[in-house]
Amino acid sequence: MNVSINSIAFDVLEMHRASLKDTDSLDIRQVYHWINTARAFFIKQRLDRNIFHIYEEEIQTIPDQNLVATTGSTGVVNTGNVMPSTLNRKGYPGTITKVSYPYTTTDLAFNVYPVQLVTAQRFPRVGNRKFNSGLYYATIGKDRKLYFKTYTLTGFDLISFDGVFQDPIEVMILNGVTAPYDADYPLNSDLIKDLTKLIVSERFQLVLQQIEDKEEDGRDTTVK
Repeated sequence: MNVSINSIAFDVLEMHRASLKDTDSLDIRQVYHWINTARAFFIKQRLDRNIFHIYEEEIQTIPDQNLVATTGSTGVVNTGNVMPSTLNRKGYPGTITKVSYPYTTTDLAFNVYPVQLVTAQRFPRVGNRKFNSGLYYATIGKDRKLYFKTYTLTGFDLISFDGVFQDPIEVMILNGVTAPYDADYPLNSDLIKDLTKLIVSERFQLVLQQIEDKEEDGRDTTVK
């Protein structure tokens, strides 16, 4: 059973109060950031051991994304909207777990497309239909939009996709969740206790420092 990020944040504040005796100046937004960072750390550790070991409760869906033509690129379409950042995996530019499209005139029923997510560098070279004719290719651009070759989605202008995202609250807000901080937080419940312990430990400062160093270098901000 999942809990909300507010519930986790309350536990973190209680643990800080017990250890530091001073939480009056601790901004709740900072605690939210710590929780997202610790969640990413634990999931990334697991994915480094097995890139397919993803718990169902960690996956979020972003529905009803319109596809638009990509300016300056022939035969490429994109989601139009900026996509929340996903967690990286070894050999993968992100963690999109499923891409679907409506196969009826309503948005209620979706088919799953066999989509292979590739790097932006590889994207121009794939999808010539000579090999893997049943496999379709997509990539995440620097602008954080999801790009497809046009033959992939011929006749469709709307998709839905699932993934493991770096900031679950950002996804909830994008999806119009009215109370995202009180909604179920996408984390395996067995990790919640370890997550709170990590945040109040000295080790967590090393995790934060590592992420900040990567952000300054303009590189992948996912903890290795």
